[in-house]
Amino acid sequence: MRSAVLPRVNASFPYLPQKWLFSSAIREAENNIQAPQPLICFSALTALSVALQGLYDVRKPNGQCVPTSVMLLSIAQSGERKSTTENHFMESINDLQRSEYISYQASVKKWESKLKIWNEKNKIILKAIGKKTEKGESTDEEEARLLAHGEQKPAKPKRFKIIYDDSTPEALFWGLNSDLSTAGLISSEGGSVLNGRALNDLPKFNAIWSGDSITVDRKTADSYELINARLTVSIMAQKSAFEEYVRRCGEKARGSGLWARFLVCHPESTQGSRFIKNGVLSWKYKEEFQKRLATVVRENLRLLDDASASRKVLEFSREAAQLWLDAFNEIESKIVAHERFDGLGDHASKLADNIARVAALLHVFEEGDTEISRATLAFAIDFCTWCSDDFYRLFMPQRQEISDAIELDEWLQKFREKGATWMSANYIRQHGPYRLRSKLRLDAALKELWLDRRLEFYKQGKTKCITL
Repeated sequence: MRSAVLPRVNASFPYLPQKWLFSSAIREAENNIQAPQPLICFSALTALSVALQGLYDVRKPNGQCVPTSVMLLSIAQSGERKSTTENHFMESINDLQRSEYISYQASVKKWESKLKIWNEKNKIILKAIGKKTEKGESTDEEEARLLAHGEQKPAKPKRFKIIYDDSTPEALFWGLNSDLSTAGLISSEGGSVLNGRALNDLPKFNAIWSGDSITVDRKTADSYELINARLTVSIMAQKSAFEEYVRRCGEKARGSGLWARFLVCHPESTQGSRFIKNGVLSWKYKEEFQKRLATVVRENLRLLDDASASRKVLEFSREAAQLWLDAFNEIESKIVAHERFDGLGDHASKLADNIARVAALLHVFEEGDTEISRATLAFAIDFCTWCSDDFYRLFMPQRQEISDAIELDEWLQKFREKGATWMSANYIRQHGPYRLRSKLRLDAALKELWLDRRLEFYKQGKTKCITL
């Protein structure tokens, strides 16, 4: 089956739509920071997810309503400017959290004073009950006062904590329960998250990604149920740290389904090409991006007063809905042997969901809460499928036919550059890469390149040929 909707395997990183502020801010950051574009794009998408997930859900064309939260894993070596890109796009969110913390500290001081007064009054009522009890007198009046007084106990102020870094699951989930019900677990030094306790409770992370309620049992305090919470996870880590994590916990984490929910990027390094340019750098689009982001993230303040506040539900246009269904069905058709998602059933089963989430985040940031357009969804398909290719390279050992196809394509490229437009299969077998002199291996490699839309088959008489 040839691909109809999904881009070819190992396609280039998708072109960012020209008119989007999201795109302009990424291109500007790429020019000024000179980090890899996919890494920058992941940082921008993290900011959108943190800001919007508490305000919007998305209804997939199959009728299921899901969160807009995403989980992101970026693999990049030391010196790739991971922290710089993260801070660049999270600026408005971090600024709001800092300013609200100052207000929170003032509120806590007032609350502590009120609580002391309440406690003293409580003691007086209890003492009165004690005295009357000793005398054998009725305490009905005092008990009524005690109940009424209990209802007036000052509530501790809620903190606007929307960003967690290297937190334990206990602290993260308690924060989502007692403070703000939407947050991001964000780390540009992901080794601490991967090697620490942050991702220990895998089933709960799976559940919260799906929008399900979770029960948190505690040894030294009452258990509680976390309802309607939202969580973005963004981990930037060096490959060595991630490989160490996979060695220790990878099978458990992959088996739990956690990593299947992640969008993954492992871009080529820009180190060695980051030259200083003349002139003053422009940050025009960063300022516009942060201004829009600041407006959106401030809407989350209302969740401190009403954690159960309803979210707006984003819908797809008719054309976009049909495209999503086509993408879903194409993904499903390729979860079979020798097809694109062979061995990746866990990941593929979450891919269409992630496509819907990314489309929702991008559309509401650019266009507001109108119907998600076909154009936005088309980009989300290309983007998430590109991430899928990087997921494959990180989590799956490369099949022989894939490595053979890559080697063959590199060999054929030399002929393309010389203007060749076709070649016979026999010529490849006689003059091509040595390990492809076997007919079976050559046929398998050619099929991979055909599936990847890198060539076509045809015959000249009885001779099997390919177009380049």
